[in-house]
Parts: sequence; structure tokens; C-alpha cells
Amino acid sequence: MLGYLDIDASRLYAMPYQGRAVIDDRGWIAYDRLATGMQVYGTDGKSVALQAFAYPWFKASWRILVRADQMGIARIDEQGRIVWEREFSMPITALDASSLVLAVGLLDGALYIFDAQGKSIFFAPGGFQEVRTIYGVAVSIDSNYVTVLKGLSPQKIEAYRQSESSYVKISESTLKPEAAFQASMAFAEDDSHVILARENQLLYYNVKGNYIKQIELNMEKNRVGEVLHKGGDVQFFALQSTGGGTVAVLQVQASDSLDTSILILRHGLLELVAPGAVSLSVGQGTLAILYKDGVQLVKGWQP
Repeated sequence: MLGYLDIDASRLYAMPYQGRAVIDDRGWIAYDRLATGMQVYGTDGKSVALQAFAYPWFKASWRILVRADQMGIARIDEQGRIVWEREFSMPITALDASSLVLAVGLLDGALYIFDAQGKSIFFAPGGFQEVRTIYGVAVSIDSNYVTVLKGLSPQKIEAYRQSESSYVKISESTLKPEAAFQASMAFAEDDSHVILARENQLLYYNVKGNYIKQIELNMEKNRVGEVLHKGGDVQFFALQSTGGGTVAVLQVQASDSLDTSILILRHGLLELVAPGAVSLSVGQGTLAILYKDGVQLVKGWQP
């Protein structure tokens, strides 16, 4: 399903859609699994072909093309025209952005932070003395903080804080031995913490206090009494903040990828469960929870 919501009228305009697409409030890009055949659509439904061997990635105000070999990026405008390009010496392994900056993590552990004009405002070099690959990166909504998950044995979380026109490293914490080759991370809107999802594990990382705790969710119930965890192995994916100290997480049953739930955590504690939901979006006091066959609007959402 692909479409848009009229929040004022509480109406959903959508059409069946079987392909791959990334979408924002200005339109979407449809693409195939071979990183070709891209079409750029506006909200008016008009489209133009985009000739590029790349995968589209949207976040905040950014529209990025990641080269199919993961060795470069290009920022594009609404018509698909390239605004600027950057190449790297190692493959890209992690991306995140706020409205002001874009953070790029590489296979060798190098971290780049770019401003909207493509200027590199921070660079932390990598190396191969040990496994230092960046497996996840998160940028706070106000751009004040950046955190990265890197390394393998041990695996570490590093935190950086904005300082004048660049960033400085403020802390480093070592995780327990269980290591993951990919992770998703999301900042709470109030900058208090990051939720880190690595496979079947959820971690709460307090950025300013520099401490980590594992989030235990088994057999908990949400505030309307629905059982959260039905047994069996699950995978978690950190999605986005839903305001204040809350972060949304996607839970997927490993035995059935169609069995999903959206969890909203407040400072690492379970606040809300939406069984069957696959994604969500928030804005202007409204929480939109997306299901396979429709959308639930929660107006007057107060995180």
C-alpha cells in the first residue's frame, strides 16, 4: 500500500503497491532490488526517471542515493538532480541524519559528519588493527549528539557532542560479549537516551550519564493489558522518537516475519503496544500507526 493521509479529514488515500519505495512528505522514489529502474514521484503523482546505480535513503530533510557498491553517496533534490556527491575509501555500513547533519559510518570504523552543503565538519579515522566496523549510528533530532556502535570483540558505544562547528568525543562504553553485525539506533527527542536494537536484544543507553542497561520485555503487558511477547525468538528494530522521552521499536517474530508489533518505550519502559503494526509516523500532535491493511490515527498524542 502506498499513499497519504489527510489528517484533518481523517481519511487515507492509498493504492495497492508491491514494489520497493522510500517516501517522505514531498513524494517518493520507487526502485527495484538491483538498484536500477528508479522513478522519482512528487505528491502530484507525476514522475521522472532517475538514471543511477544506487539505492535511495530518506531521513529528515535528506534525500540520499547510496551507490550500489556502498562506496559513495549523492544528495539529490525533489526532481532527482544531484546537489553534491562524496566518495569513500571503504564501504558504508551505517547512516543517520537530523535535519542539519548526516553521519556516515564505514567498514574500517571511520566516521564522517557532513553539513547540508556537503562539507565534512567532523572526521574520526578508522583502521584495521582490530575490527572497528561501525554497525550502527544515531544522530539526535537537534543535532547535538551522535552515537555509534562499533567493533566486534569488544563491541563499544561511542558518544559525540556538538562543539562549535564540529563534534568532540565525550564517552565510550563497552558492551557485554554478545556482538551483532548490524544494529538500529534511535535517539529520544529530549536527547536523554538512545534505544539500541541488535537482533533480539534491546539496550537503553543514557548518553549524558554514559550507562547502559538491557531492556527486559518478556511477558510484560501494555497499559491496555495486551500481552507483548508471545514466546519464541524475536528481532527488534529501533525506528524513531515519538516525542519527549519515547522511542518506537518494531518487533518481528523470527519464525514469522508477518507477525509484527510496534512498541513505544518511555525511557526504556513499555508504554504502548500496537499488535500487527508495521511502522508509524508522528507529527503535529498526531500519531499514525501503520498496519498491513490500514492506518490508525491517534490525535492529541502526548508523549
